[in-house]
Amino acid sequence: MDKLKLKELSEQLFKFHVEISGVYNEYAKSCGLTYAGLKVLAIILDIPLCTQKTITQYTYLPKQTVNAIIKSLIKQNIIAPLIESDKDKRNKVINFTKEGKKFADNVVEKAKEIEYRALDSLGEENTKAFIKAISIFRDNLKIT
Repeated sequence: MDKLKLKELSEQLFKFHVEISGVYNEYAKSCGLTYAGLKVLAIILDIPLCTQKTITQYTYLPKQTVNAIIKSLIKQNIIAPLIESDKDKRNKVINFTKEGKKFADNVVEKAKEIEYRALDSLGEENTKAFIKAISIFRDNLKIT
């Protein structure tokens, strides 16, 4: 492809990325969260014995950002005060409060249902092609 066509497609991709992020941001905001906070809740739900280190590895968010999100979730009584891991005393395990677990289940499940509906609208063949294309793009997106 020529440079002009690549530039046009790159701008289109960036615009879609911003718009998709905006949808997640608006949804998270409607739930009293940030987009990063929504991602953190989803990870805590999916990973047993989750720690802040685990969250930074999955989200690529800085440690300070994850720490601030966790502190905020503790203040909101969504997450219980952190407890030391039995395996590694340097890491603290993140657990939901009873109310926080219900909240997280509802919020994350609704986000997943919205994603499922969007993927279903593509059909199975287009969804697989989309995932394959995104995977190739990701694998070749190296900053040198």
